[in-house]
Amino acid sequence: MIQKNRLVETFLELVQIDSPSGEEKEISKLIAAKLNKLGGATEFDSYGNIIARFDGVGIPCMLNAHLDTVDPGRGIKPHVTGEKITSDGTTILGADDKAGLAIIIETLASLVEENKSHVPLEIVLTLGEEVGLLGAVNLDYSKVKAKIGVTFDMAGGVENITTAAPGYARVDVTVTGRSAHAGFEPEKGISAIKIISEIISQLEVGRIDDETTANVGLIEGGSARNAVPETAHFKAEIRSRNLKKLEGHKLHFEKVLKDVLLKHPDAKIDLNSHTEFDPYLFKESYHVIQRVVKTLKKMGLEPHLVPSGGGADVNIFHKHGIETLCIGAGFYNPHTTREYVLIHELVNGAKFCEKFVLTD
Repeated sequence: MIQKNRLVETFLELVQIDSPSGEEKEISKLIAAKLNKLGGATEFDSYGNIIARFDGVGIPCMLNAHLDTVDPGRGIKPHVTGEKITSDGTTILGADDKAGLAIIIETLASLVEENKSHVPLEIVLTLGEEVGLLGAVNLDYSKVKAKIGVTFDMAGGVENITTAAPGYARVDVTVTGRSAHAGFEPEKGISAIKIISEIISQLEVGRIDDETTANVGLIEGGSARNAVPETAHFKAEIRSRNLKKLEGHKLHFEKVLKDVLLKHPDAKIDLNSHTEFDPYLFKESYHVIQRVVKTLKKMGLEPHLVPSGGGADVNIFHKHGIETLCIGAGFYNPHTTREYVLIHELVNGAKFCEKFVLTD
C-alpha cells in the first residue's frame, strides 16, 4: 500500500541533496542504493544514467524521471505546512523532478512489501534533462527493452497528461567588433554590445503564436567600463510544437543577423543554431494515453489532456521507439522560488503509478 508519510519523507530527503545539472553524483548514488535495496538490478550506463530492472509478468514498462534540478537549487530547506511543501523562498524546491523520483521509489516500495504482481519494470533516471535532455540523448538504448512508459515530469496532478510538446532550437550568437579607449578615441571602436542590442531589438521573442515561443536568456560582453567592447554574446532559444514554425523562426533569426551585419560591414557576427529535439503530437487513440486514461478513471480522476510549452525526455524516447507519456507529478511553479508540491497529489501520483503497472 502507498504510504503517505514514507513518500513525504523520501521526497524531503531527496530535495535536500544538491543536484543541479552536472552535479548529480550524490543523488545518483543515493537513488541507486535505494533501488538496490528494493531488489532492483541497478546499473549506470556509460553516460551515468541509472537503469534498474524489476522482474515481472507481461509486457515491460519504463518509469522515468530526471535526477537534475535548476538553480537556485543548493541548500534547499523544505517547509511542510499542512498539505503543501515549499522551500524557504530563497531557492527552488526541486520538486521538478524529485517529486517524480519519490513517486517511483514509493511505488516500488509498495509493490515489494506487498509482493504484488506487476509487469516487468525498467526504471530509467536521467542526467542533465534541464540543460537539453542530455541524459535521454546519450542513454544506452540497448539496455532498455520496454516499448511503453510513463515520465513523471509535468506540473499539476497526475491527471494532467501531456499530449504535445515543442521541439527546441538552441541559438548562440557572438559579435566581434573593435576595441578602443572609450574616452580617448571611441571613434576607432566598433561596439559589439551596440550591435548585439540592435539584433535583439529586432528579434521576435516571447509568445509568437499559440504553439511557438522564443527567448533571449543570457547576454554578456565587454571587458571594462572605459573600453569600447570588442566582443559580446547572447544565448537564445526557440520552441514550437510545429516543426515548420520552429525552422521558420530560426530563419527569422538568421535574417535579422544578416540585415544588421549589412549596417556594420567591419564587424563579424557568428551564429550557431541547432535543433536539439523535435516536437511531438499524440492523438487520443495513442495506446499509452488510453491505458493512462483507463487507470485514472479507475481512481475516480478525470484526465486532462493538454499541450506543454516545455520539452521532456519523452521527446527523445519517441525517436527511439518508446511510446512514453509525460504526466503530472504534483508540483507547481517549477523553476522558481515559488515552487511547491501538494502532498495529496504526490500520493495520487504514487497510487496511479502502482495501479498502472499491476498485472490485470
